[in-house]
Amino acid sequence: MSPGVAPVGNARESAPRLWRYGELTRADVVEAGLRLTRNGGFANLSMRKLAAELGSPSMNIYYYVRDKRHLLNLVGDAVLGEVVPPSADLPWDEQITLLFERGREVLLSYPGVAQHLLHRTEGLPNQTRLYQAVSDILEAAGFDRTVSDRAQRLLTYLLFGAVTSELATADAADEPGTMTFADDQEVFRFGLGLLLDGLDRRCGAGG
Repeated sequence: MSPGVAPVGNARESAPRLWRYGELTRADVVEAGLRLTRNGGFANLSMRKLAAELGSPSMNIYYYVRDKRHLLNLVGDAVLGEVVPPSADLPWDEQITLLFERGREVLLSYPGVAQHLLHRTEGLPNQTRLYQAVSDILEAAGFDRTVSDRAQRLLTYLLFGAVTSELATADAADEPGTMTFADDQEVFRFGLGLLLDGLDRRCGAGG
């Protein structure tokens, strides 16, 4: 997983406004993308809907983002910007648990973003920030770089897989035969615990 870049889009539902020429910024564009993603899901995010949300012609949007792929990467990374690393005073396993629990909570608020982030785009600031945060925690706990990178990939698979599965189940909740569970959060934490316990036993990190 990859987070001290300030969150670009922690704007909770504020009313769209009309922009005069020269007022709009990339941060405003990303903020609007976050609103649309919260309300309609990442799959429905488009340049046309973004322009309508901003009350700006579509061509103006291209001044701030190159294309739809660029927009999706910016919005996805801004979502990760809402994940706040825990205090370094906590034991390493509690730091990892809290960080990934916060990641799950944030990603569940933005349907489709976890699936997009599986593409492993490089160079996005909050992705890099979070990767470094986890690396620092594991390094301080005594794990070498290879173990840290592999553990981080497994933890990310668990996070993105859990979020994607939970959202898919929620979307299909009204369909006959769909199985729903009331303990998704507890199961996620259980999975984190299994991974971290196994990591500790295998590599002998200090507690």
